[in-house]
Amino acid sequence: MGDNEIVGPNNIPEELVSEILCYLPVKSLIRFTIVCKTWLRCIRNDHQFAMKNYLIQTTSSSTVLDNVDYMFSYVSKSGNPCLYSFTKSKSFRFSTKFECLPDLSIEISNSCHGIICFHFWREGILLCNPLIQEIVLLPPCPTKTTYNGKKALGFDPIQNDYKVVAIDFPSKDNYLCTVNLYSLRHGHWRKLYSSISPRCSYGLEGDGASNANGRICNWLFDKEVEFGKTELTLLSFDMGEEVLKEFPIPKCEHEDPHSHTDDHQLLSSTRWQACLSCLHRSRNFNRGFIIDVWVLKDCIWSKAIVVNFPDHEPIEPSHFWINDNELFVNIQKGNMREVFHYELGTQQLKRTGSKGFFCTTRGYMESLVSLKHFMSPHHECKHNDTGKYVLREISRKGVRWSRSFNLIQASR
Repeated sequence: MGDNEIVGPNNIPEELVSEILCYLPVKSLIRFTIVCKTWLRCIRNDHQFAMKNYLIQTTSSSTVLDNVDYMFSYVSKSGNPCLYSFTKSKSFRFSTKFECLPDLSIEISNSCHGIICFHFWREGILLCNPLIQEIVLLPPCPTKTTYNGKKALGFDPIQNDYKVVAIDFPSKDNYLCTVNLYSLRHGHWRKLYSSISPRCSYGLEGDGASNANGRICNWLFDKEVEFGKTELTLLSFDMGEEVLKEFPIPKCEHEDPHSHTDDHQLLSSTRWQACLSCLHRSRNFNRGFIIDVWVLKDCIWSKAIVVNFPDHEPIEPSHFWINDNELFVNIQKGNMREVFHYELGTQQLKRTGSKGFFCTTRGYMESLVSLKHFMSPHHECKHNDTGKYVLREISRKGVRWSRSFNLIQASR
């Protein structure tokens, strides 16, 4: 190389530039879209790049659970879903909330690859990627959803397609469940034949947990094994195979005769077929408590993490979240609930200063994934005459963005 030759950006192979950009945070990548058209095309229009960046950001060094930057919860007064962020100082603070105007109540079903699945009323579903300010409204499910119904967004790696599954139990006396599936590529709902009919009198518990890189959605339910007796069971839906499966949960009883297990939570993870945490409370509160995390791989459960809290003053843990090698736990102390940070390495419990009850265990990581890359140009729906609604995101500094949409109904 001569003295006057300069190695600039144009001399770097495009493949190498893409590989380097993959390791950067998504907010930085959004800013870098103005550098040149090549970077803009790579960052905003390349699904493989967006997916690789998402997996790099969520991959945990613990090889068990994902890294997440946010946690879902709800604003107690308005009921609006919101995100709380994990800060570098290990605090847990309000970041942003979502609301739909005028007076349209929305809830979060789950999230997959940075895309949030909102549902409103009993049939409406809205998919949203807040980072790129993209929303996609789906036609309502053709089967009327009851109170026990559940919906979840997932990814089919076989067809390279995002799908929404809707599972419902028509009544508490009817054990037969109905399964409907919406394909973003095909743009319509279709009813699936279910080879199993879980004896589930009270529907599925909580919201769906996304596992196996979005391919599998899981729920817990009390399966009736005989009259008056139930067993906690895992119900799993595979987006690729499009089938429901049941799995018994592991025997989570702890060897300590002074403890009992009374809380199970499903956790999201890109690696595992399912991820289950079990909370063992001591009958003597001064003896602390233990959290076990189990993972399901090739239909076999194995224990991956054991968190043994030392003896300390009486506390009553409720919800907890594991993020890489740290754990956040919502603890009742007297009449006050507060989020504490627990470092798995040092086994120290520290205050975060976040007070209040956080009613969910779902983590969230932002992504550049765009649903419009997958959408079919054909949609079996038409607009209602009920007027426009607005979905908006509000941060601590005010409204970040808003998008208007019309309600739609499925063609009958």
